[in-house]
Amino acid sequence: MHRRDFLKASAVSGIALGIGEKAVSAASFERLSSFDKAGKSPEELARDEGYWREVRRDYAPASDFVNLEYGYFCPASLPVLEEEIRGSREINSRASFFMRREMWGELEQTREDLAKLAGVTADEICITRNTTESMNIVVQGLDFKEGDEIVYSDQDYGSMVEAMKQKAERFGIVLKQVAVPLHPESDEEIVAVFENAITPKTKLLHVTHLINLSGHVLPVKKISDMAHKHGVEVLLDSAHAFAHIDYDIPDLGCDYLGTSLHKWLGSPVGLGMLYVKKEKIPQVWGLMGDTVRADDDIRKLERLGTRPYNHHRGLRTAIKYHDEIGSSEKFERLNYLNTYWTSHFRDHERVFLNTPKEKMRHGAIANVGIEGVDPADLGKFLYDNYSILTAPIPNHPIVKGVRITPGVPTPLRHLDILIEALDKAAKTL
Repeated sequence: MHRRDFLKASAVSGIALGIGEKAVSAASFERLSSFDKAGKSPEELARDEGYWREVRRDYAPASDFVNLEYGYFCPASLPVLEEEIRGSREINSRASFFMRREMWGELEQTREDLAKLAGVTADEICITRNTTESMNIVVQGLDFKEGDEIVYSDQDYGSMVEAMKQKAERFGIVLKQVAVPLHPESDEEIVAVFENAITPKTKLLHVTHLINLSGHVLPVKKISDMAHKHGVEVLLDSAHAFAHIDYDIPDLGCDYLGTSLHKWLGSPVGLGMLYVKKEKIPQVWGLMGDTVRADDDIRKLERLGTRPYNHHRGLRTAIKYHDEIGSSEKFERLNYLNTYWTSHFRDHERVFLNTPKEKMRHGAIANVGIEGVDPADLGKFLYDNYSILTAPIPNHPIVKGVRITPGVPTPLRHLDILIEALDKAAKTL
């Protein structure tokens, strides 16, 4: 099926979901919190296409491509988008009155709502713009002396690695990279990879919760417990795991955590969160100067100047929307979408997967390749012939393939098209 033929078929059959924001936005906002789970377990609900069809009514994706790149950011649901727009209009009309008299109350309410979702106290989180900012606050804000060590992995996100390299160049600290296996035999194998790199000079482990390249979910709690036995702190990059994997932050045992709220929570773009364990706050310097707040006040790390607080209106609605779907229900659905298509290729003669098979080791994200085919060429084939948007990863030294990321609005029909497309690519490329 060529791309032009797919688009024609989409218009007729409804494969493409976009039906126009104007047609659904007002009704969508009114129906927040109306999902009927009919007493089904999260596992049962994950396979209930009628239920997820109702959820998809709250989204209005474009109709000219199949989006299997929800990993960059997850588009906000229409209730979230409506509240963000409504907030923008109201704040624009109230102008300085809002910023001087009303903003701080709203900020603290947002903090409370977010803390509740994360399972921590409001005085342990601050609202940032993204994971990169959150993680940099910690990496640049901790005091290290020459010779101190940070351990990180060969599959950590590039921006985080750059932050650590800058820290090393400025202060003479030592970076030690470890190799995380793509298909581990056990949790203990992964824990050992990090533990074997620890020395008396190691001060910090930088750990990626859900690896953006492959979708691999690491056993964070076991890594954290091991590190603490050696007196080492843990900084967790949870960009792709928050509101995707079902957890509360205390379950992980980490000391610091950064995430992006516009990924799996579906907030307006440009929102992130930083968690710092209460007793650790005094030892972190802010990226921006703040000598007014107490050393143990998390808000000292949040001094970013004037920001678009209409985003916070959307964020609070995103939290309500996520809670209505349910963390466990959402994870089960995303995990099921992954398994739905990857199960067709686990034993394929040419198609390979860089994502572990075990349910506990993945969510929605998977990475696929074809023997002898450049990932860039495979990504081009999927788009040119089937209008499937993916994220080719051709140049990484460890994970080479095409990242496939369905999201909450993804229908099984889109994954059927992917299966057909990969089968065709394996025969022709």
